[in-house]
Amino acid sequence: MSIHLSRRCAAVAAAATLALGLTACSGDKDDAAANSAAAQSDIDVALSELNAPDNDGHGAGSKDDSAEPGTPQITADRTVDLTDGDTVKVTVRNLDTSAGYYLAICKAGTGADAAGHGVPPDCTGDRESATWITPEGSDQGTAHTDSDGTAEASLTVKTTGEAVNCATDKCVLKVFGDDDNSSRNVGEAPVSFA
Repeated sequence: MSIHLSRRCAAVAAAATLALGLTACSGDKDDAAANSAAAQSDIDVALSELNAPDNDGHGAGSKDDSAEPGTPQITADRTVDLTDGDTVKVTVRNLDTSAGYYLAICKAGTGADAAGHGVPPDCTGDRESATWITPEGSDQGTAHTDSDGTAEASLTVKTTGEAVNCATDKCVLKVFGDDDNSSRNVGEAPVSFA
C-alpha cells in the first residue's frame, strides 16, 4: 500500500509542478487561462487517483495492516561487540502472519533473494541455533508471530558456523523464509563481534 501511496503522491506533485510551469511560461492571457484550466484538470485527475480505492478496496488513506504486511523491521537489544554465548533479544515487526521464518546470525550476502531464488544463507551455529518463527497458534516453532505480525525471540550468539566466521566475516542478524517459504530473504540488521 505504501508503494501505491508514494506513486500517487508523486503524481499529484508532478501535476501541480506541471500546472505551475505551464502557467508561468505562458505570456498570453488566453494561453495562460487555457494552460491553467488544463493543469487544474490534471491536478483533479491526480487527486481522484490519490483518493481512489486500491485493488483491495481500501482508499489510499485507509489502513488495513492485515491485508499485506509492510517492510519487516528488525530491532535487537544488542548488535555490537557480540561474543559466543551472549543472548540477544530480537523483535521483528510486519511479518506475514501466515508464513514461517528463521531468525539467525548469518554471513552477509549469502542466501536466497527476496523472491526465494537461491539457497539458505550461511549462518552461525547449527540448524538448531536458529529461531524458528511460526504463525500464532502453531504447535511448531520456537517463537510465534502474533496477530499483527510481530515476533519476539531470544537468540543465543554463536560466532562460527560451517561456512562462516563472524570474527572475520561481515555478519547480519537475518530473517529468512523457512522451508515452506523458499528461504527467501525477508530482512537483516548489521551486527559486529568483539
